[in-house]
Amino acid sequence: MTDLNHSADLLGEILRNQITVLSDLYSCQKRMYQGVLVRDWIQIQKETAIYNTLGDVFIDLEDQRISACAALLDGADGSTDFYRITSVLPEALRSPVNSLFREMKRLLLLSKTENEVFNTYIANARKMVSGMIETVSPARRNKIYTRRGSLATPPVENLVLNRSF
Repeated sequence: MTDLNHSADLLGEILRNQITVLSDLYSCQKRMYQGVLVRDWIQIQKETAIYNTLGDVFIDLEDQRISACAALLDGADGSTDFYRITSVLPEALRSPVNSLFREMKRLLLLSKTENEVFNTYIANARKMVSGMIETVSPARRNKIYTRRGSLATPPVENLVLNRSF
């Protein structure tokens, strides 16, 4: 019985750590999105580094959780059989662990959704900017003029605009 108590405590501790990391990751994603909106590139770089570190920590914790689940029930897959694995625990231990697992999954879903929103925003912004550059400098004509109206020498690979669209 003490082995089950120890395993449930270990699993609960890992899940609490995952919840903390996912909460921090979700906050980081929000700050990254806000940084993109206000074009604070230094803040985005800092948040990206934090995001990558938190992602690595979460992956390590997930590996620990899967190992802890495998120790509870031999031959079970900790990533798909969680509720079957916790069914070997007495109700007093099972209920809090399952509750932590549901909270972790909820935060993981929030994080994934925030990531999809961020990626969609970036993809749409990239499409819009590409469309504007194509309008200013169509690839099929490949002619760009200088400020004085003379033809710029091709190939022009970079284009800097001093206007805000």
